Amino acid sequence: MKTSHGYFSAVFSVSVFLIFTLVFSCTDHDVPVNLPESECVAVDGSPRLYPCEFVIESITFLDKNGADLGMVTGSLQNVSLSRFLAKSNTNTGSVAGTNGAAKFDLRMRIKRVASPSFPVAVGYLLGYTHNGAGKMILHTPSFPGDTYGERTKIGSPLTLDMPVGDSREVTFEQIFPYELIDTGPGGVKPFAFFNVTSYFLDNDVTTLQFNRLVPPYFYVGSVVEAYYEKLGIRIID
Repeated sequence: MKTSHGYFSAVFSVSVFLIFTLVFSCTDHDVPVNLPESECVAVDGSPRLYPCEFVIESITFLDKNGADLGMVTGSLQNVSLSRFLAKSNTNTGSVAGTNGAAKFDLRMRIKRVASPSFPVAVGYLLGYTHNGAGKMILHTPSFPGDTYGERTKIGSPLTLDMPVGDSREVTFEQIFPYELIDTGPGGVKPFAFFNVTSYFLDNDVTTLQFNRLVPPYFYVGSVVEAYYEKLGIRIID
């Protein structure tokens, strides 16, 4: 009986060990779960065909020394930037009717909230538009074969390979043209050429998987992974 009891005890111990090993092994290799923020909607409010990979947490505008000038944390927000604190500025005068261009560095903080529905081919695409339609701009090609639509790409494709739940900061530069206007009693003041600016972040493969010929996917805002729309970026002295 002792032999039998010892045998079954040994088998039980080995079984328990294997179960715990399997549990911890599975825990170490858990597949990341998409966060609730990934359950995004198209521009018409309907659930998007694929979850959104990212949210833009903030965009910070930097002065010529790299210090923070202003920040936006969502769409439809405003920020004022002094042309004299720009990274470069083509007009330091005060003659009404003259133009200038102020260049600033921008720092975008991006949080991954879902795994990609499709692996990128070249990388993630960052772009902008000054079109007042914001997220409702179309995929109208700028040239034959163009799929980027009514917006402009910023820099080279990005690598955003952080795990779900992590954030990464991306820095890029942008030029904001302005005109000096005589406001009367207020004197000569700079006014930005464009009333609004919208930013978009695409997975270069996922963005092409939607049927862009039908609503709501013929609007750019429905096929991107994240966007801020209609930011009021003001140029001041």
